[in-house]
Amino acid sequence: FYSLPPLELPESERAASGLYDHGRLFDPKHPDTQVDPGRLAFGQERLAVTPLQMAMVAAAIGNHGAEMRPQIVERIVAPGGKKIAHLQPDQLGQPIKRQTADELTRMMELVVTGGTGTAASIPGIKVAGKTGTAEVGRGNIYTAWFAAFAPADAPRVAIAVVLEHQLNGFGGTVSAPIAKQVMEALLR
Repeated sequence: FYSLPPLELPESERAASGLYDHGRLFDPKHPDTQVDPGRLAFGQERLAVTPLQMAMVAAAIGNHGAEMRPQIVERIVAPGGKKIAHLQPDQLGQPIKRQTADELTRMMELVVTGGTGTAASIPGIKVAGKTGTAEVGRGNIYTAWFAAFAPADAPRVAIAVVLEHQLNGFGGTVSAPIAKQVMEALLR
């Protein structure tokens, strides 16, 4: 967080994540108030983050705390099927201790097996996920999101699904089913 995503993206997707106040990125080392760090902890008010960054959080948790550079392309293949290049994983850092990441994985599995993310459950595949629902004003309008990785015990995919301006739509009811469909397509 608090930096540009490490991937070439359109300008509109490259804003640094974090808390914003009147267009200025909030520095957690110098909070405006004592309340700001508390609000940041549960994602309310001025927190801004991209779906890619949430997918990277999920991936880091699933990767025992190691943050990896996101990849859209795994390999490049020429016409006829000859492999031209195979991209290697690139570790950016270790922002989460292994023990903490492994405990978070167990908690995220529970979200999918019996919590708010059951709509992301895939038969025969352990899924670890986290639902989120952000209030965006009045009238039961929400931004619904779901971040996950699977298989939980040996991740091959990390994903974040965000649906904006959902009338009574929550992360577990509208975003988790979409994440399930995408993960099924990628894992089967």
